[in-house]
Amino acid sequence: MIANVTKYKICLIVALAATFSIAAQTAIAPTVKYRRSSLYTLMLDDPSRPYANVIKASFEKGPIPEKFNDHNLGARTMPAANVKDETENITTFLDANNIAKEIVAKWFNRSEKGGFNMDLIAKRGTYDASALDIAKAKATQRGLEALADAGEELIKNTFVLVNDFNYISKEEVAKKVNKWLDVVASATGSSDLVAAQDGVAFLGKGYVVKTTAFLFRLKWDEETAAIFYNDYWADDATITPEKKKAFDESKIFKLELIGTDNSWADVQATTATKKTEEELIEKATVKAVDAVIVKLQKNHDEFKTKTPLFSGEPITAKIGLKEGLSEKSKFDVLEQQQDKNGKTQYVVVGSLKVDDSQPIWDNRYGADEENPANADGKTFFKKTGGKEFFAGMLIVQKKGK
Repeated sequence: MIANVTKYKICLIVALAATFSIAAQTAIAPTVKYRRSSLYTLMLDDPSRPYANVIKASFEKGPIPEKFNDHNLGARTMPAANVKDETENITTFLDANNIAKEIVAKWFNRSEKGGFNMDLIAKRGTYDASALDIAKAKATQRGLEALADAGEELIKNTFVLVNDFNYISKEEVAKKVNKWLDVVASATGSSDLVAAQDGVAFLGKGYVVKTTAFLFRLKWDEETAAIFYNDYWADDATITPEKKKAFDESKIFKLELIGTDNSWADVQATTATKKTEEELIEKATVKAVDAVIVKLQKNHDEFKTKTPLFSGEPITAKIGLKEGLSEKSKFDVLEQQQDKNGKTQYVVVGSLKVDDSQPIWDNRYGADEENPANADGKTFFKKTGGKEFFAGMLIVQKKGK
């Protein structure tokens, strides 16, 4: 009898251990805190363009991609110059409206009195707010390291994306692409380009919403940070007219152009659709923004976002077609660590790729309406190297993948 009871206890312990082991392997992190880049999006406004009001309304109410912190300011539009290259027009607008300084003011929760605080930085960076006290930070090396970490991980990774939208026919798109391919093909004699040219013919009839996007990054380096903390910083209890005026008149904050790219989304009208043309244009506008963000991320490593693993076994993450995933997509797996000063660093601990035996999650705008069963999905991955992976570890797409 005793032997049987002992045997039962051992079996129970083994069963519970196995259950806990499985639970640990399949653990899902419901709320993963990590340091996202921040994004402010604007668009060029030209009321004379086709469906300009619909595109503007669609853009303004469209969501900021969830992999970014929403750092939008009040203004979401700027006048278009209607020139071939809008770069100078955009740069002039951003400078004239002190957009870089307004971005910094938002980061530090500037009040009407002119005082700052670290509440938003502490919240977004999962920092201990008391550790970011400016007076204490200046007095210790560890405090300065914490401020530097906040600057490098959060403030420095603030981007401004300006979109120039056009509603154009697919035939016009095909003509422009074919003209470009003709020039390149004749110069290189490439059969691949000829094949691509043939593919353009399948665009068919209809319209697309095209966006040309201009990506800027806030310049936040050691010199800028030092001037801010030494010459401008004060909270509401210690702010002086002199310090308030110094920030108001400051010209040190700048935005740097990172790059430009373009993309488009089909205005998918069919005889079966119940959506109005305005609703279809709204959908295409948001999709065009998502698509151009993917292209910019592939070409600019600093703009790539980190994504937490949703589960470790099976390996899944809440990203999909909206982020440009394909069966060839490959990722590094990062583990967030801290050095002896508490400064964050990301260490590559493995690699993975999309599991081509499973469908990639279609999380593009409006996909949940077309396929409700797809609304709360995820994409599956296969480990290609490294140690065991767990929910909450971060993944970042490899360059050019």
